[in-house]
Amino acid sequence: MTNQVSPYITCVDLGGTKLAIANICNGRIISSKRQPINSTLNAADFNAFLIEQLSPFITESCQGICIGVPGLVETHSGFVIEVLNIPKWHNVALKTLFEKHFKVPTLVHNDANCFTYGIFKHANYQHFDNVVGVTLGTGLGAGLILNNQLYTGKQSAAGEFGSFPYLDGIIEHYCSGQFFKRQGLDGLTTFEQAQAGETKALNLFSELGTHLGSAIVQVVQAFNPDAIVFGGSVAKSAPFFLPNLQQTLKSTLPPSVFSALQVHYTQDANTALFGAYHLFTSEVMTRD
Repeated sequence: MTNQVSPYITCVDLGGTKLAIANICNGRIISSKRQPINSTLNAADFNAFLIEQLSPFITESCQGICIGVPGLVETHSGFVIEVLNIPKWHNVALKTLFEKHFKVPTLVHNDANCFTYGIFKHANYQHFDNVVGVTLGTGLGAGLILNNQLYTGKQSAAGEFGSFPYLDGIIEHYCSGQFFKRQGLDGLTTFEQAQAGETKALNLFSELGTHLGSAIVQVVQAFNPDAIVFGGSVAKSAPFFLPNLQQTLKSTLPPSVFSALQVHYTQDANTALFGAYHLFTSEVMTRD
């Protein structure tokens, strides 16, 4: 797959339904692929799947691997503790597995932290001191830039407000693809219906915006960020849910806090991959 000579980093964005891989050289993607995953595989089979998918990307020019995982991880050891949307894949020494098989340094991070760092470094949000990145897809993930630094917490779970109690469940149930799934609907189909102007679909996205606004109020009151940036597959529907989200923020937050807050979204599907690239260059390649 890759014939390039220049050194590169293999970056991986693992989601609840798909896998994205890119070789990145000097901040530019030189080869990539996207692949659906089978989230019901057991740990051994899922590990084998990952190795099979990554193998064509690893050549002698590969300087290392950085993978973003949608769950709890210990970054220093590269240990995957738990991934709710891949329930049988847990307690995995992923860094050890990859380094033994591929013979290159490996960094394991939370996927939302990769996204947030990608926003900060690659999407040029470095003029903000405090940024919250929110990924809306199969589930809801979040990452924090506080005082110009990525803050991850002990198990890369800092900022993960999707698991906060909300109504009869948790925030993630009402503010991600699960919002549609719990009603027997498909998010993509509902998005297409909203684009066509169907009232029911438009109302669903308005409701999603209200739920998400209620959740973001808690985040803003806790961290008082300069900006909130949404990404992920559901974020492409932002024009349909942002009006209600903004109205909820405006009616709930102190006026000075609301007026100072910027709310953005990105449809760049590679943001987390670039975040993984920048995390590897800053955390691994700068070591003595």
